[in-house]
Parts: sequence; structure tokens; C-alpha cells
Amino acid sequence: MINIALDAMGGDHAPHAIVAGAVEAARAYDNIIVSLVGNPDVIQAELKKHDIAGLKLPIVAASEVIEMDEKPVIAVRTKTDSTLVVGCKMVKRGEAQAFVSAGNTGGALAAGIMHVGRMRGILRPALIGPFPTLKGATLILDMGANADVRPEHIQQFAVMGSLYAQAIFGVEQPSVRILSNGEETGKGNQLVIAAYKLLEQTPGINFAGNIESKDIPTGLADVVVTDGFTGNIFVKTAETTARLMTAVITEEVKKSVIATFGALLAKKSLARVRDRMDDSHYGGAVLLGLAGLLVVAHGRSNPTAIRHAIRVAKQANEQDILGKIQQGIEASASLIASAADDVEI
Repeated sequence: MINIALDAMGGDHAPHAIVAGAVEAARAYDNIIVSLVGNPDVIQAELKKHDIAGLKLPIVAASEVIEMDEKPVIAVRTKTDSTLVVGCKMVKRGEAQAFVSAGNTGGALAAGIMHVGRMRGILRPALIGPFPTLKGATLILDMGANADVRPEHIQQFAVMGSLYAQAIFGVEQPSVRILSNGEETGKGNQLVIAAYKLLEQTPGINFAGNIESKDIPTGLADVVVTDGFTGNIFVKTAETTARLMTAVITEEVKKSVIATFGALLAKKSLARVRDRMDDSHYGGAVLLGLAGLLVVAHGRSNPTAIRHAIRVAKQANEQDILGKIQQGIEASASLIASAADDVEI
């Protein structure tokens, strides 16, 4: 039985969307307990809105919430009974096999590093998440955990991302590329050029060179590595552009009776397009490199997104992604250390 702790108070639509997602997950997946962390009275009131007969949804009390506008590190240190701290401590003590939150992302990262701790040999944990492409999905890391990194950090991101693609997405030999402003060797800033040299020498990964942002949606790479500042900007810009295109198409269709009629005829096709672009079934980003599993869901997560975030946590646990990453990092540790000594930035 897998116990997954869930921040019931975090997210734009908490607690109702979070609790609803927990109920969906507890009903959909076998051998799972979803521990709802937060205000017991509020959570219990939400649970009463659902049929939870036979479902394992215990409540774990936490009296505080780290709000979106708070400074993450300070809030984690001062709000010791917050949902983020309580959930991470459950993972640290082995009371839960994973923690899922759609709350303050910075707070989740800080709580994870402070209370779960880094995996042995990991320099920087990184957020990894899928990005929809023409061929399915490309995994991107770092998506926002580290604004400033060194070449050896990106090298570890590549090892972790490759192992994650194999274990969770079933890609036998995932191609790994580094995000740059040109596909040619030698393109990029000093960080990209230095990291490129390390990636060429890294065992256990299928490094395929640079990739430009315009080529990511084509599915050219299985894994794309970059610093968290660049990765976060790319993902947010792409998400906003997708929403803009949807809004513009809808607006223009409504201006014409003929276009509206055509849209009705193409309703099923448009629905499939929407489903392919919908990121809610991906669940959330995993903070790889911690000694325990932490899944960071989007703040706007609906019940479906929360259910899938719980699925991601369950699947990562079942596939022993932590053990595989630990083995992979240890296997390449000596080369990473020696290569890093030869590269300056």
C-alpha cells in the first residue's frame, strides 16, 4: 500500500479541487492511501460533498499555509506547522512515500530541500516535467528550481532526466539535448558551451547536441536540459501562447455564422486538439534529486490534474525512480568530478 501525502490547502482552487482530485485518485488507483494535509474541519467539509465509502483518505492536521506571496525560505523556517513542512516531514520519516502540492512552488522546493534532503551525490535537485509535442511529450529540466547553475549541474540534470524518461515514460534510449540559441556545436553562452563539453563525455546518456526552443514542440528530443531560469521562461511562454491561440480562434469563430457552423462540424476534431494540448493529464513536475518524492503541481490545477499528479507520484514510487537515479549518479560520479575540474565558466 502506497501512502501519498497531499497538500489539501495549496493551489488556486484549494481546497475543493484538491480534495476532489484526491477522491478521484483514491477511486481510480489500487493500493493507494491519499493523506490529506491541512485544516481538518475544512477538509472534512469538502469530503462530505463526495461519496468516499471504502476509500482511504485520512486527514493529517496542519494549521498553517504558506501563501503564494510569501518568501519561500523564510516561510518554511517560520511556519513549521504549514502543509508544505508537514507533508515533507512525513516523507522524511517514511510515513508517506511521496508528497504532492499545488501550492507555493518556491515553498515546496525549500521545504523539500530542508526537510527531505538531497540524494547522496546530487549537487542541485531539478524540476522535471513533460511538455506536449507532435510526438507525445518531451521532458524538460530544470523547469524552475535553480535560476543559476554550473555546467556540472546540467550534467547531472541530463543523467537524472534520461533515467526518468526510461523508468516513467518507457523510452529505451532517450535522446538528450541542451537548450541553446542555435543547433550548431559551439552555439550558446558560456554555460551552454561548457555544459555541452561535459555532456559529450557523460556515460549512460544519449547526448544529441543543441536544440533551439522552436524545435522542442516537434519532439526532436526526449529530454531537454537547461537552467531553471531559462526553462521556466520557456514553459510559461509556451503555455501562455497556447492559451492565446485558443482564445483567438474561439473569438474569430464566433464572429462568423459560417465559421461557427464549421466549428460544430469539426467539434470532435477540435476536442482531440484540445486534449492533446491539455497538460492536466501530465499531473505535475517532479523535484528530482531529493531523498524522497516531491511532485509540484500547477497552481491552477483542477481535480483531473491533481489525480494525475498523484498518479505520477505513485508510478515514480513503483518504478523506484529514486533508486535508479542514485545508481546512475554514482555510476557516473567519478567522470563528472574529473570532467568538472577541467571546465571553467
